[in-house]
Amino acid sequence: MVFKVKGDRPVYDVIVIGAGVTGGFVARELLRYKLKVALLEKNNDVCCEVTRANTAIVHSGYSAKPGALKAGMTVRANENFHHVCEELQVEFKRTGSLMIAIGEYGLEKIYQKLKRGKKNGVKGMKILNREETLALEPNINPEIVMSLFVPSTGVVNPWEFGLAAVENAVDNGAELFLNTRVTGLEKKSGLYSVKTDNGVFTAKYVVNCAGLYADEISEMVAEPFFKIVPRRGEYFVLDTDAGDHVGRVIFQAREDDTKGCIVTPTVHGNILVGPSAEDLQDKDDNATTQERMDLIKSVIQRSVVGIPYNHVIRSFAGIRPRPNWVSQNPETGDLECYEDDVKDFILGEPEGCENFFNVAGIKSPGLTCAQEIGDYMAGLVIAKMQNPQLNERFNPCRPKKVRFAQMSLEEQQQLVRQDRRYGKIVCRCKKVTEAEVVDAIWRNAGARTVDGVKRRAGTGLGRCQGGFCTEEILKILSRELGKPLEEIEKDGSGSYVVSGRLK
Repeated sequence: MVFKVKGDRPVYDVIVIGAGVTGGFVARELLRYKLKVALLEKNNDVCCEVTRANTAIVHSGYSAKPGALKAGMTVRANENFHHVCEELQVEFKRTGSLMIAIGEYGLEKIYQKLKRGKKNGVKGMKILNREETLALEPNINPEIVMSLFVPSTGVVNPWEFGLAAVENAVDNGAELFLNTRVTGLEKKSGLYSVKTDNGVFTAKYVVNCAGLYADEISEMVAEPFFKIVPRRGEYFVLDTDAGDHVGRVIFQAREDDTKGCIVTPTVHGNILVGPSAEDLQDKDDNATTQERMDLIKSVIQRSVVGIPYNHVIRSFAGIRPRPNWVSQNPETGDLECYEDDVKDFILGEPEGCENFFNVAGIKSPGLTCAQEIGDYMAGLVIAKMQNPQLNERFNPCRPKKVRFAQMSLEEQQQLVRQDRRYGKIVCRCKKVTEAEVVDAIWRNAGARTVDGVKRRAGTGLGRCQGGFCTEEILKILSRELGKPLEEIEKDGSGSYVVSGRLK
């Protein structure tokens, strides 16, 4: 992993812009071949934007329009998701889901989803009546008429899934450059020159996985044909004490055909409630608002009753990249935006830009489809090459990740005998040990901030939200990285925790 290294650089085969979950999987799949790949990320850590703040659902594939690219991708990805998570040592639970109907309109919508899902090849779907639904989920609104049960729906830790993909890509030879913001793109003599605030990179092929900023990167080389509209969604996180309120992902059958507000379990045993939906101008505005949080409560009570909001331990907002198409008004010549009717991913070369590839508009079910998108995009790039060689040394498996809290007492005792750092609990809420924190720091693409440790080791995710463990994590980061406490950041660049010493 490289932070700030300027000067002469080699010519890369492929540069991937953006180290979120899709960028990570694109890089990983490319490295199944003997290629020199650079992964550029503007932030001081990977998976810090769209990837880390979403509903974390592994969708089944019944929502996508039959024949759309994302329809086939979602079904294949869902069926293969457990295998990918086993390779990458990522927690995944196949919880199943219920889409519930309150009233006649909801019934129509459910039958539409059932028909669409069958066309897409989703397995195991069935209609449940009121009594069958309430037997599965007693806290669903008793006014329910009917539900669509889909057993293949699941939940995953979204940032761990993305981190694991990036880490595995680096394990297999990708060069990761953090704090590297792309400022310009130019094609000369068949090569792309990628200008950044960390120097200039050169490659034969460029893959744009810039998430919320994919439109801006694309317009550096192509005529505008899409715009990314940021849509903010806000959420409540409930403590594990409320974790048995629902056991499955609960959707509402909605008139506007969006997934709407959801109640879902998480892989950590919490309950997630949300999101709201609000289109913005500012792509970095991830603030939460009282108005929207109150709206979530009012909407969600139509599907699930008695949610114990007194167990809320956190609220947050995520921003998803909603794609709009751009066209020219024939009368005025002005560029105008309109919403994406097909609602498909934007994948491939824009017109007139050979060897530059967009991976854009990756909203739901983008997390589900990340590996499929990576495979698809790697295929497009490889098809442009002459006689690419397979990488016989490619290893799809991430090094073993210890989850001390999930082990038996005998296994824990054995670990402590091997490494005494497993005997020191750093995060009491989640029972994360010092050894796990150190491992999170020193893996490829490892943590360099307090929240970086949280996303990799699970510290600070419990009831106290880091109130007890932050000080100890600061000390471990300082010791391991050889940096003074004053230089350790909480998350983004400049978010220092310690400003100075009193004594």
